[in-house]
Amino acid sequence: MPSIVAGIEMGGTGCKVAISNENGQYDNNYSLQIVTTDPEYTLREIYEWLESKRSERPFVAIGIACFGPVDLDKTSKHYGYITTTPKPGWQYVNVVGAFKGLNVPVAFETDVNAPAMTEAALRGDSSAAYITIGTGVGVGLVLEGRPVHGLMHPEGAHIKCERFAGDDYAGDCPYHNSCIEGMSKAKAVADRLKISPNLLSKVPDDDPVWNIQAYYIAQLCASVIYLTSVKRIIIGGGLTKRNGLFEHIRKHVLQILNSYLDIPAITNDIDNYIVPSKLGDLIGIQSAFDIAQGVIEKK
Repeated sequence: MPSIVAGIEMGGTGCKVAISNENGQYDNNYSLQIVTTDPEYTLREIYEWLESKRSERPFVAIGIACFGPVDLDKTSKHYGYITTTPKPGWQYVNVVGAFKGLNVPVAFETDVNAPAMTEAALRGDSSAAYITIGTGVGVGLVLEGRPVHGLMHPEGAHIKCERFAGDDYAGDCPYHNSCIEGMSKAKAVADRLKISPNLLSKVPDDDPVWNIQAYYIAQLCASVIYLTSVKRIIIGGGLTKRNGLFEHIRKHVLQILNSYLDIPAITNDIDNYIVPSKLGDLIGIQSAFDIAQGVIEKK
């Protein structure tokens, strides 16, 4: 049976913290959203909210789905840390350590691996990739029911990519400039339009910039297909909420693959192969609940 657990979805722009109901599901009455500012203030605000609510709804574990890169190696001195993130001030921040004072087990995953596990379980898939497009671009992988960990975790969005014809944008990754993330994240789209990222919701669905963005995301999808052969690719995040984007991505994926793979799931049914999240905006926090349930089961 599920337990009452806490979940933390840590994003580069905003964070959500919540306590589940008795069935391990989201309850809007026990949730808080905050802006991601400096680490000390952000983590303290989350900690204090959890501490203030635990007498009303006592949680027995915490799951953290965190932006990265992060250290997932439990033998490492930096386990539970955000490491070389481009987000100013967040390099080598001890996220897990910030919640030790609550004296419950803490599960720690990337904000894309955790959703990949939840989405795969919801769909009955043994493998899946979860791609998020927003402040940054991330990809999480589940293969044979397990999240991919190795030297670290997948960072496929930093693959160098082929330019869209006529696109002269330099890219906005401080490490690689024109990698997939640098060419397709929110700021990259906004820079091409010479607007602030917070105005992207006002850009019409038929603006050509979305087709350009989709071309770069399609290159990530194609790389994932070639390297991992996952059963499904799920795409979520703030920049997927517009008509036509998935159609653009699927079209470009088929063009990139160029009939090399004769797999019916892709060639005949790509609409059910590259899909939006089943849980939409709740996928991050629900996946944090789910990994918290996992750490209880392992005790």
